[in-house]
Amino acid sequence: MFFFEYHFNLYYNPFAATVVFQAKLSSSTSYSTDQVVMFPAVTYNEGSGYSNTTGKFTAPVTGVYAFAKQTCTSSDYAYTAFVHNALIVLASEANTRSTSASCSSAQIFVHMSKGDLMWVKATSSTYLFYDNPYRHTSFSGALMHT
Repeated sequence: MFFFEYHFNLYYNPFAATVVFQAKLSSSTSYSTDQVVMFPAVTYNEGSGYSNTTGKFTAPVTGVYAFAKQTCTSSDYAYTAFVHNALIVLASEANTRSTSASCSSAQIFVHMSKGDLMWVKATSSTYLFYDNPYRHTSFSGALMHT
């Protein structure tokens, strides 16, 4: 989805700002309630909106952004949420009641003003893992239009 939108915007508006990032865990980690989930392994960060030291994305321009997250756990449950300027905008859970590991993914579109923040936080004590290229916890986003 992001690939198509990114190239569509470049073709029809080559002067539009390009903002896109993708980051993931580099090792399995436990989080406390309300703790920001840190994604230290940044695989792409055009526009430099994502900070792997804070775990937060800062909108460099006003516009509509798409965000996606995948959270994986091998513990009982993993509870996480998208947070926009300190307000939870979408929460999700992954549980392992019937398997040894489970992942949950969520996507959201948000209008952000320049300087607004978006991040992922644990909404309860949570264990998130990075297992292999097929199961890992990640956070990504892209500017859709200004």
